Amino acid sequence: MLTKQMLRSGLPALYAPRVRLRQLKAEDYPSLERMLSDPLVIRYVNRIRKPVHARMQRLVAQIKVAAASMDSLHFAVEWREADTDQGNGTDELNEEARELLPSKLLGIASFQQWNEGTGEAQLGYILDRPFWGQGLATEVVDVMLKFGFGSLKLRRIEGRCQEDNHASVRVLVKNRMRLLRIIRSYDHSGEVPNVLVFSITQGDYA
Repeated sequence: MLTKQMLRSGLPALYAPRVRLRQLKAEDYPSLERMLSDPLVIRYVNRIRKPVHARMQRLVAQIKVAAASMDSLHFAVEWREADTDQGNGTDELNEEARELLPSKLLGIASFQQWNEGTGEAQLGYILDRPFWGQGLATEVVDVMLKFGFGSLKLRRIEGRCQEDNHASVRVLVKNRMRLLRIIRSYDHSGEVPNVLVFSITQGDYA
């Protein structure tokens, strides 16, 4: 079982069929800031009603603080080098996605609010828009669940997404997560969406 103390020296690399997850580094932040400056990407990440740049800055600051305190584990998602070099698995990518391959960062994946005592954590993931709709998020969630229930010995993993993020709903359902509850916005303007809370336990995953 990996503990927070053990992981302070670094996160292990995780491998899915087409992507590799490794510890988010300082040099990744410019690419992360660019990715989160896309209005469509940041739209599904948080619910605050502020300009895109302010939302991006706030989220990046939160990621840095949580990573430093080990309240969250943040992985960079990048293409597996062997696949990139040989062209395996990249044929189905669109042209915009191909152009971003050299930048390495496809997105991030995280375990947030990790509580060692209760064995619970919240799963989060963000992919750059050119990599949407190509099955990569499903791979990322799958390998994160394996790591969470295997190496971290979590008892329950929660995943959240906005109600209108139908693609993310499909990703969570494909990975056997079940709808647990709905966090309602109580915003009559309709600008702040409801949030769907999905969950999977170690017993359900086994």
